Amino acid sequence: MPSRLRQSLALRLAIQYALVFAFGAAVLFAVLYGLLAEAFDAREKNILERQAGEIAAVYQRAGNAALSALPDTSVFVRLLGPNNAAQFVKVPPDWIETQVQQLPIPGWTQQIQTVRVPQNADRDYTIASSPLPNGWVLQVGRLLDSRTVLLAPLRRAFGGVGAAALVLSVAVGTLLAWRATRPLRAVSDTAQRILATGDLSARVPGPEGSGELAVLVRQLNTLLDKNSTHVRVLRETLDNLAHDLRTPLTRLRGTAELAMQDAGDPVEARAALADCVNESDRVLHLLETLLDISAAEAGALKLNRDRLDLRTLTDRAADLYREVADEKKIAVTLDQPAVVELDADAIRLGQVINNLLDNALKYTPAGGRVSLAVRTEPGIAIVMVTDNGPGVPVAERVAIFRRLYRGDASRSQRGLGLGLSMVKAIAEAHSGTVTIDDAPGGGARFTVRLPLVGGAVS
Repeated sequence: MPSRLRQSLALRLAIQYALVFAFGAAVLFAVLYGLLAEAFDAREKNILERQAGEIAAVYQRAGNAALSALPDTSVFVRLLGPNNAAQFVKVPPDWIETQVQQLPIPGWTQQIQTVRVPQNADRDYTIASSPLPNGWVLQVGRLLDSRTVLLAPLRRAFGGVGAAALVLSVAVGTLLAWRATRPLRAVSDTAQRILATGDLSARVPGPEGSGELAVLVRQLNTLLDKNSTHVRVLRETLDNLAHDLRTPLTRLRGTAELAMQDAGDPVEARAALADCVNESDRVLHLLETLLDISAAEAGALKLNRDRLDLRTLTDRAADLYREVADEKKIAVTLDQPAVVELDADAIRLGQVINNLLDNALKYTPAGGRVSLAVRTEPGIAIVMVTDNGPGVPVAERVAIFRRLYRGDASRSQRGLGLGLSMVKAIAEAHSGTVTIDDAPGGGARFTVRLPLVGGAVS
């Protein structure tokens, strides 16, 4: 616990804010203290100058006798004659000799001058020098105790109150910061639990509201959901890949074992080798397709772009699958009324159209129909492959584009489960998109949108 307390963000924030508060309060106190001291000095100066004027007027009327009769015993009075010789001195009872000796001798002036002479840290005295018409100078002084009476207690009060406020601010700040950073501790605890147990279903209990930490927690939970989905998909992909590789490899091994057990018949050996080659080609095709999809998704798929008419690729696809369609008595119709030119890789884009047409023929029942249409929108070329088969459930319309995904309806069909993944990867490599929806009258309709020359897919 002490180690965690030392590492606590809440405590560090509270201490930092408390230090900032203490510095600001000290600066504010220093400014106010200076203004208050200056106000006291100005008040004492005005009082002393007024007294100096009054005493000078009394002296001019009655001479030294009037100075001796002054009732105010708290005021120092000194009369300086020629060569600054003291002609009269009256020292208050609470003054000491050193104070009198340290009094400044004024220079020649035609007006009252007031100076403050520090005596110690808390007590100062102020001297007002008033010139007389005969060239003499009358000095009046007062011992100031405002710093002792007012300012010193103020400093002590500020020190005590400031220390208490600093401790209170640290305590309250720590409490508030501890509550405010609770979501961050929940994030740390959840991360530690995931690392310790591998439980990808763990989520951060997030606060309600629209605050920054609440938004952060929700975004982190969303990220954990996506990561969990990716891990689950990866596991499914590995399971499907293992299944798809196990079948041809098992057949390959079985064929090789039978050939080795044969009595040396060359015909049987050649047939076994041919089967081995076919199964090897199937495995290689699976791996090459996976590599092509990975390259396309990473933006590293090399495209040899040329100006081409999209109708050329649809015509080739229809010719390529004509025999397959005739065997199932499926009518394949082309709907491409105008020229549609774009810059694309003819081979890769041909793979897209071929895979979509092959997929449509695979799931369309005998006697059905498949439509291959080419359209344009502003800046966009569109290829639509429509069938009247069973369609694709809404729940599977995102999953069918994942690698090696095989829906319930496709379990009985031969295939690698990579055709639609390849379609999506190649379309996106051409800055396009592929979507699926229900066809009019039933079935599925796949739509590929690609940018025309100078266009862009929004």
